[in-house]
Amino acid sequence: MRERTSPSTPRPPRRTRRYALLAVAVVLAVAAGTAAWLWYPRAYRGTEGVALGELPRGVNRQALNLVVVTLDTTRADRIGAYGAKDVETPTFDHLADEGVLFEQAESVAPLTLPAHSSLFTGKFPPEHGVRDNGGFFLGPEQLTLAEVLKARGYRTGGFVGAYVLDSKWGISQGFDTYFDDFDLSGKGNVSLGAIQRPGNEVVDKALPWIDGAKGAPFFAWIHLYDAHTPYDPPEPFATRYKGHPYNGEIAFADSQVGRVVSELRKLGLYERTVIVVMGDHGESLGDHGEGTHGFFIYDSTTHVPFVIRAPFALTGHRRVADPVRTVDVMPTVLDLLGVPEPKGMSGVSLVPLMTGARPELGLDAYSEAMYPLHHYGWSDLRSLRSGRYKVIDAPRPELYDVDRDPQEVTNLFAERRDLGTRMIGQLRAMEAGFNQTTASLPEEDVDPEARARLAALGYVGSFVATEADPRTDRPDPKDKIGVFNKLGTAMDLAKERDEHGHDQFDKVIAVLNDVVGEDPEVIDAWFMMGTQYLRHGEPARAVEYYKRTLALKPDYDIAVINMAEAYRALGDDDAALAGFEHYLTLDPNDPYVRYQMGEIWLDRGDLAKAEALFRRALEIDPKVAAATNALGVIALDRGDPVTAGRLIREAIAAKPDVRLAHFNLALLAERRGDLPGAEREYVEELKLHHDAYKAAFNLSRLYEQVGDREGQIGALKQSIVSNPRFAEGHIFLAKAYLDAGTNFDEAIDLARKGLELAPKSEYAPLAHYVLADIFNRQGRAQEAAREVALGRALEAQLSKKRS
Repeated sequence: MRERTSPSTPRPPRRTRRYALLAVAVVLAVAAGTAAWLWYPRAYRGTEGVALGELPRGVNRQALNLVVVTLDTTRADRIGAYGAKDVETPTFDHLADEGVLFEQAESVAPLTLPAHSSLFTGKFPPEHGVRDNGGFFLGPEQLTLAEVLKARGYRTGGFVGAYVLDSKWGISQGFDTYFDDFDLSGKGNVSLGAIQRPGNEVVDKALPWIDGAKGAPFFAWIHLYDAHTPYDPPEPFATRYKGHPYNGEIAFADSQVGRVVSELRKLGLYERTVIVVMGDHGESLGDHGEGTHGFFIYDSTTHVPFVIRAPFALTGHRRVADPVRTVDVMPTVLDLLGVPEPKGMSGVSLVPLMTGARPELGLDAYSEAMYPLHHYGWSDLRSLRSGRYKVIDAPRPELYDVDRDPQEVTNLFAERRDLGTRMIGQLRAMEAGFNQTTASLPEEDVDPEARARLAALGYVGSFVATEADPRTDRPDPKDKIGVFNKLGTAMDLAKERDEHGHDQFDKVIAVLNDVVGEDPEVIDAWFMMGTQYLRHGEPARAVEYYKRTLALKPDYDIAVINMAEAYRALGDDDAALAGFEHYLTLDPNDPYVRYQMGEIWLDRGDLAKAEALFRRALEIDPKVAAATNALGVIALDRGDPVTAGRLIREAIAAKPDVRLAHFNLALLAERRGDLPGAEREYVEELKLHHDAYKAAFNLSRLYEQVGDREGQIGALKQSIVSNPRFAEGHIFLAKAYLDAGTNFDEAIDLARKGLELAPKSEYAPLAHYVLADIFNRQGRAQEAAREVALGRALEAQLSKKRS
C-alpha cells in the first residue's frame, strides 16, 4: 500500500509549489549543461595548427594507443584497396575505408632490417647506418619510436616473425616486451631470412599482451613475415589461391591483421587506438628479371601499401595521391598522439595530407639497394622519386615517368638527359646532406701479430669497400641479372631432393662454378660453395671457399662463423677459436658464438673457461637453453649429479627440445645404475633429434650390456644413418655382426669404412682385429695375419702417443 501524506501535515501554497518546481527545473538544466560541457568532444590540432577534429566521446588524446603492423615483402598492387581483384584483403580495405590510404608510399630499401630501422627512427639508411640484413646493427645512439613513447609512459611491446628483426640487431630498443625467441640450434648454415614463424604465432603472442596492457596507453608493433619466400600459405588459403601462393600469403596475413582489429574492438580499444599498417618493401615476382627482392629498386619492391586509421573526425575516408616515405611514419604517429617529435628526423608529419589541410607536401623519396655491392661486388643503386619522375643513379642511369609508366619499362634518361642529370645532382646533394652513420671495421684495433695470425687462417683479407660511389666502374646490376638469377637457381636447387631423397649437391656446385667462371668477384657464390661443401662433409674444401669469400669481404660475419665451424670439423680447434673470437669483434653480443666457444673448451677439459663462456652467453640471452644444459654437464664432470640434474631439467623446461639434454639425463641415469631410465632418455633424445648419433651409439652399448643383440644392431645402424661419417658406429656395427656370427661381408665393408673415415683413431685397431677374425673364419689366413699386424702396430703408436 502506497504511503500517503498525513492530513495533519500542512500543504504549501500553490504559488510556493510552482516556484519550487521551477527551481528544480533550473537546477536540472544547469546540471545537464554541465554534463554536456564535460562530455562534449574537444577539437584537437596537430603540429602547425592543423585541425584534426574531435575524438569520440570519452576518449582523451593523451590516452590513445598505437598499433603498428608491418607486412613484410608485400606489394601494394596485391591489396584490394589498391585495385587488386584476385586477392581478398578485407581488413586492410576496411581500414582504408575508415582511415587514410596513401596511394604512393615508397620504401627506403627493399630489405627488412633497413626498412624497419627507417620506419622506427624517421631516418634514411645512410643516417641510421643499417644498410643490409645481417652484419649491420641499429646503434644505441639512435632514438626509436618505442623509446620516445616509453619515456612518455607508454607500455611497449614488439612481436616479430623473422630472425632478421631479432633483438641482436638493435631494432628492439625501447620495447618492454620483445617477442623474437628464435631457435638457432640445429639450423646449420641457413640464411637469415629462412628463420621465421607464421603470422598466427606472432599474433598469438601479441593479443594477450594487448589485453594485459590495456589499462594504460600502449604501443604494439606486430610484424608479419608470411609473404616472404617460401610462399606456402596455410589452409584454406592454399586451396583458395592454388597456383598463386604469394597472393595466398597476403590474404592470410590480412586475416591475421583482422584478428588484431577484432581484439581491439572486443576490448573497447578500437576508438582509442591509432592503427598503422604498412609494407616494409615489395616483391619483384619476375619484374625486370628479379624473382624476389633486394637487388633492384623499381616500384615492384619499393611501392608499399600504407594506411592509417585514427579515431579523429577529420582523418577518415581519404586517399592521398602525393608520394610519402617510410621515414614519415614516426613523425606522423607522434603528431597524432600529441607527442613532441625529437630532433634529427628526416621524415615529416603527414597529418596535413591526412586532414586535407594540404593537397601535397612535395616530398622527395630516397631509396637504396646495397645488396648488389655487399653480396656480389657490383655497384649499389640509389633512387630519387620527385613528383612524377624517378631517377636511378647507377653506372647506366635510369629515368622514369612513373605516372605514365608505373611498370618502369621505358628508360627516358637518354631522351631527357637534362632532367635526369639534374635529378641525379639533386639525389647526390640529398645524400651529401645526410648526417651519415657508418659502421667502423674493428680490425683496426687488432694488434699486428693477431691480425697476421687471422690472415694466415683466412679470416681477414683485402676489403671490398662498403661505402660505394655509383660513379665507379663496378658492374651495373641490371647487366648482371643473368648471373644473379643463376645464383638464385643454385639456392633453389640446394633446397631440393631427388626421388630417392638425395640432395642436389653436384648440380648446385656445377651452377656455382658457372657463376664464378662468369664473374669471380661474386661474393655470395664463393660463400655458398663453402656452405655446400661444409654440409656435404668436406670441411677442408669449405675452408678454401670461405677464404675466397673473406678475401672479397672480410667483415662477412656469417662466413667468419661458418669457416670457424669448418675448422672445428677438421679438428683444428685453435683455428676455430680464432675465428669465433674474430667474429666477436664484429658482434660482441652473440650468445651462440660464446656457447660454441664454450663447447670447445669443455671438450678440451678446461671447465673454468667453458663455464665462463656459457654463463656469459646466458647473461646476453637467458633463453640459450643449450648453455644451461652445458653447465649441467660441467656439474656432472665435477661430480655433482644433483646440480647437474637440476640444470639439465631447467634447460628442458626453458626449451623442451634442447639438444643433448635427454642424452645427459641418460648419462646421469647410467651413473646411478638406472638402465631402464637411461634407455628412456636416449630414446627421447632420438625422438626429438633423429640425427642424435651419439645417443644412438650409447643406446647400442646399453643394449649390449643387457644382451639385446637386435636392439644393439638397430641402434648402431641408426647411428651411422644419422652420421655417415661416424667411424666408431661403423666399426662397432661390424663388431656386432661378428659377435652375432652373421653378415660377414657387410661387416668387412663397415670395418673398412670405419678405417677410411678415421684410420688413426683409438678404435681403429679394433677394426683391424674384427677384419682379422672374419678373415680367419673365412679361411683367409694371410689377410688375417696382415690385419693383426696392422692392429698391433697402430696400438703401439697410440700407446706411445698417450705416454
